[in-house]
Amino acid sequence: MVQTAKAISSGEFDPRDMVDQVDGYCEDMAAAALQNLPQDEYYDHSDGEDGGIEEQKKQRGWLGKMGKGLYRRTVGSKKEAAVVKTSDGRDDEDVKALVMGCRSPMACESGGVACQSTEDMKACRSVLSLMIKQMGRNLLSGGNVMNVSFPIQCCQPKTTLEIGAAMGQFFHLYMPRAAAATDPVERMKNVVTCFIAAMPLTSGNFLKPLNPLLGETLQVEYGDGSQLWMEQTCHHPPVAAFSLEGAGKEYSASGFLQFSVGFGYNKMLVTPQGERSVHFKDGTTITCDCPNDRILNLFWGQMCHETLGVQTFTDAVHGIRCRLEFGNPHGRKGVPSDYFQGVIEKYDSVNPDTAGEVLSTCEGSWVGFIDFAGVRYWDIRTTQKMPCVTPSNILKSDSRLRPDRLALEAKNIPEAQEEKVRMEEQQRFERGLREAVHGKHSSR
Repeated sequence: MVQTAKAISSGEFDPRDMVDQVDGYCEDMAAAALQNLPQDEYYDHSDGEDGGIEEQKKQRGWLGKMGKGLYRRTVGSKKEAAVVKTSDGRDDEDVKALVMGCRSPMACESGGVACQSTEDMKACRSVLSLMIKQMGRNLLSGGNVMNVSFPIQCCQPKTTLEIGAAMGQFFHLYMPRAAAATDPVERMKNVVTCFIAAMPLTSGNFLKPLNPLLGETLQVEYGDGSQLWMEQTCHHPPVAAFSLEGAGKEYSASGFLQFSVGFGYNKMLVTPQGERSVHFKDGTTITCDCPNDRILNLFWGQMCHETLGVQTFTDAVHGIRCRLEFGNPHGRKGVPSDYFQGVIEKYDSVNPDTAGEVLSTCEGSWVGFIDFAGVRYWDIRTTQKMPCVTPSNILKSDSRLRPDRLALEAKNIPEAQEEKVRMEEQQRFERGLREAVHGKHSSR
C-alpha cells in the first residue's frame, strides 16, 4: 500500500488501474465468499463401551451455532410464550395426509413457499458480488465503504407498500361475515381466516422489494369498493402505516408494521413488529401481531420462505383470543413446516400468560387451508381473491410513480440504478436538514 501511495503521488500510477483490478477480482471474491462458508463439521464418536465406532454425530460449525442462537432469540422466544396445547393423539401420517391434500402448487415439500424462478435465485445470490464492487469503488474514491446502494438488479418493480396491499384481497369474503356475526367466537374465526388466507398472497417475493421513502404513499381500491391508504411514516427503522375502510363501512382496519432482519447459516430471519386492528360498528376491535419469517437456502439449495413462531388475535371486549403456533408445533415427522395449530380461548386479562377455557380448536396450513373444530373456513383451491386497482386520482408521492420503479419495470437497469441512488442521496440530505433543526433522534 505504501508503494502504491508513492506511485500515485509521483504520477506513475493511475488510480483507475486499481479500479479495473477490483472489478476484475470481485467476481472471484464473491464466489469465494459464497463457496467457502464454514460447513458443519463431523466427527466419529468411538468411545463406546464395546470399543466400536458409534453412529456419526454432527457438530455445528461456528456459523451454524450463530444461526441457532439467532433462531432462539427470535422464533424460540415466541414459542416459549405460547399457550397452545392441542395434541389430539392423531398419527403423524394422518396429519401429513390432511396437509398434503390441500396445498398451493407453489408450496415447498418441506414447508412454506418455494422460489419458482431459477433466474430470481441467481439474481439474489449475485448481491454479494455487486456489493463488493460498490464497496471497492467507494474505498478508492475516498468515500464511506459502507455507504453503498443495494443493487437494483436484485429488486422487483414493487415497493413493500404494494406487497402489503395484497393482504386486503380476501377482506370481501370474510370481513362482512365477521361484521354480521353476533357470536364473538364466530367473528374471531372469520377475522383469523382472513389474515391466514392472505399469507400466500404476500409470500414468494424473493427479489427484494424497493424501500419506500419517508412520506411515500399508496392508494388502492378493491373490487368490492373497499379503499386502502398507506404511508411510510419512518425511514429508519422502516415503518409503514395503513388504513382500510370497508365498502359499506361495516368495518375498518388500521395499524403499522416494521421489519428487522438477521442472518444465520444459509438463511435470513425476518422479524415483523407492529400491530393490525380490525374495528366493527358495535365497538369490538380485534388486534393481531405477526409471526416470524425465515428465508432458507440463501446461497445454495432450494430457496423457500417459511413462517414460524406464534401469532395472537385478541378481542379484549369479549375476553377471547386465538393463538396460533406455526412451524409444525408438535414436531410431527414428515409434516411440512407450514402446518399450524391453535385454539380460540376465553382468557383471564389479569393473568394473560395462563391457558384459558378452550372455545374452539384450530389447525391448518398457511399455504392451503384453515379448519376450526373440523369445519373448513378457507380452502386455497376454491377461494378467489378480489382485484385491486389504482384509483384515478393518486398523490404525487404514490409508490407507482417512483422513477426508479418505472425504469425497473421497463427493464432499463442503468437508469433505474441511477434514479435509485439519486433518491437515496436526496433522502439522506433531507434527513440531515431535519436533524440540524430538530436534533438527531427527533426525526427519522
